[in-house]
Amino acid sequence: MHRYFPVIAFTCLLLSACTNAFFQPLKPHITSPEQYNIKYEDAYFNGQSNIKLHGWWFPSKLESKAQVLFLHGNGENISTHSGLVYWLTQHQYDVFIFDYRGYGKSQGKAQIEGVLDDIQSAREYINSRKANNKKLFVIGHSLGASMGIYNLAQHPQGVDGVILVSPFSDYRQIARETMDKSWLTWLFQWPASLTISTEYNPIDYVSILPNIPKLFMYSETDKIIAPDHVIKLYDKSSNEKHIEKVAGYHNSIFAEKHSQLLILKYLDKWSDIK
Repeated sequence: MHRYFPVIAFTCLLLSACTNAFFQPLKPHITSPEQYNIKYEDAYFNGQSNIKLHGWWFPSKLESKAQVLFLHGNGENISTHSGLVYWLTQHQYDVFIFDYRGYGKSQGKAQIEGVLDDIQSAREYINSRKANNKKLFVIGHSLGASMGIYNLAQHPQGVDGVILVSPFSDYRQIARETMDKSWLTWLFQWPASLTISTEYNPIDYVSILPNIPKLFMYSETDKIIAPDHVIKLYDKSSNEKHIEKVAGYHNSIFAEKHSQLLILKYLDKWSDIK
C-alpha cells in the first residue's frame, strides 16, 4: 500500500465514507519498458460498461510454460509495479499486468465494485489469447491479493493456482491498523473504519476459493500488512494450501531472492501437474 495511505485514507473516508478510499491511483507512467529495452506489448481491452483498460504483456524469453496475471497494490500504476514480476519472463512465464480503472492509461474512476469487475475482465482477456494447453496462475500483492480472493471465490473457473503476497483479511481492520500508525488519524480510527463496507472482506470468501493450489506469503518485517492477516486467511482456507514466511518490507518482498525462488518453486511444480 502507498506510504501516504494513512492521511489520504482518512481524508477520503470523511468525504466519501466508503471502501473506495483504499485506491490511490497515479495516471502518468513513471517509466516504460522501452527505457530498459524490454520486449512487451501494449494491451487494451474492454471492461464493464465499455471502459477501456490498459496493461502490458511481457512474453517469456523462452518457450512459455504458463501465463501469470499480476494484480498490483493500491498505489501508483503498472509502471512502478511491473518490476515486481517481470523477472518471471526469464523463467518461461508470460506475464500480464494491467491497471485497474482510474490508474495509468485505464479509463474510469477507481471504486471497489468496478475494480473487481476489471479483474474479471483481465482474466477473460488473458484467457482469450492463451493456448488451450497453457495454465493460468494469478499472483496478487497487498490490495490486489485481497481483491483476488473475492474474485476467485465468485468466478472459480479458469485459474490453475494462486499466490497471495501480503493480503489483508478485513477492510475495516486494516484501515484501523493503518490509521493507528499516524498521529493525524489514530484518534479517529474506530469511527472512520465503521464507514467502510465489509461486503468484500477476504476473510469471508477465502474458505470458498476453488480447489486449486494456493500459496500465502507474508513477512514479519512488513510494516503495512501484519502477518496475522495472512495467517488468518491461510487457516480459514481449504483444499491444497501452503504458507511461507519470507523476508523484506511490504514493497520489497518480490525483490528478495528467497521470495523469487519460492514463487518459482511453486509455479514450476503447479505447471508440471497433469
